[in-house]
Amino acid sequence: MQVLGIDLGGSGFRIGVYDVETGHRTEPLLSLEHRASLHPEDVLPHITEVLEERAWSGPMGFGFPGAVVNNRIRTAPNLGDAWRAVDLEATFRPFHGGRFAVLNDADAAAEGERRFGCSHGDHGCVLTLTVGTGLGTTVHENGVLVPNLEHGRLPHPRRSGVLEEHLSGRARRTERLSLEAWSERFQEGLTFLESDLNPDLIVVSGGITEHWHTIEPLLSTRAELVKATLAEDAGPLGAACWVATGPSSEGPSS
Repeated sequence: MQVLGIDLGGSGFRIGVYDVETGHRTEPLLSLEHRASLHPEDVLPHITEVLEERAWSGPMGFGFPGAVVNNRIRTAPNLGDAWRAVDLEATFRPFHGGRFAVLNDADAAAEGERRFGCSHGDHGCVLTLTVGTGLGTTVHENGVLVPNLEHGRLPHPRRSGVLEEHLSGRARRTERLSLEAWSERFQEGLTFLESDLNPDLIVVSGGITEHWHTIEPLLSTRAELVKATLAEDAGPLGAACWVATGPSSEGPSS
């Protein structure tokens, strides 16, 4: 079954179409920057335009940067409160016809990795850290997603503010941190989260992984530490899989 997945972020969005039985992308991945503000009145017409150009009609999954409950947006810390009033299912109904699901964007990326990327294997507790505009934190317990944790919004144990203010890609760019300086910051977060969650495996995802050969030797964890493998496909693929199968680890529903 082919499903369209959308991964919405603070700087833009990605759209891909996937065979959710194999994880293979069946059309080129589109990666587009936001044209104007992050307000839904600017962002949603842009996404709609792309869907119209593709003449898409079929199942759709949507990864959103905030907490999502029963397909409704509950928080949008990096996009703005106006998003909490948006009904994404209704907005895109002309394209999906009722086959639609929304989940947190970091959870979507982690689901993509679990299903088709770096295998979780026999690890009971897996922590996936998605380094982007914010800091996504996702936990799987025995293969089952624990949704909407957003530990990136927890207070930093040593610095003022929350974790993602110091560990995100935005923090590295804004403060012009070298990879070495950023890795020192990231280590603080790793130590805190590992102590709190006690994972068996930690997966690092997001754009920072293009520098993995530089930062990996600078990081230390008790758990096995690995790089995610799906790159830009992780989020849209995970969202596509979610609408096809939901939290089940079984194959797509008929």
